[in-house]
Amino acid sequence: MAKYSGKSYRVSLPASQLFERMTNLNELQGRMGDLPEDIRAKMGTINFPDAETLAFTAPGVGEMKFRIVERTAPSQVKFLADTGMLPIHVIIDLNPVSEAETDVAATIDAEIPMMVRPLIGPKLQEAADKFGEMFGQLNS
Repeated sequence: MAKYSGKSYRVSLPASQLFERMTNLNELQGRMGDLPEDIRAKMGTINFPDAETLAFTAPGVGEMKFRIVERTAPSQVKFLADTGMLPIHVIIDLNPVSEAETDVAATIDAEIPMMVRPLIGPKLQEAADKFGEMFGQLNS
């Protein structure tokens, strides 16, 4: 297994409220238009095929779909990528800083053969940062 930990982002919301927003993908979809243009541009094309799945198109990879597979209220949400080739888990950790603030960090956990890690690893690290940044923008 290879793990890629993204940067931590502070959100001005209690962990329980942020957890609810993250696990209700219909609400998350409605909030995507509220993100700053530069953040949306970095994330590329994101859509929500159903209430449990988010999909995006990544350059050089194509479309990837992530389905919620586990919820641990209010501290963690796990997604599984439907890649068909190798399982990729995205784990979003919510760490309360105070009653009104939460740190959000994403980790990508993937079963990648050692010889292809130098090729794929940097892209997965970038993806971990983007996931954290996207969820870190859920302040309002």
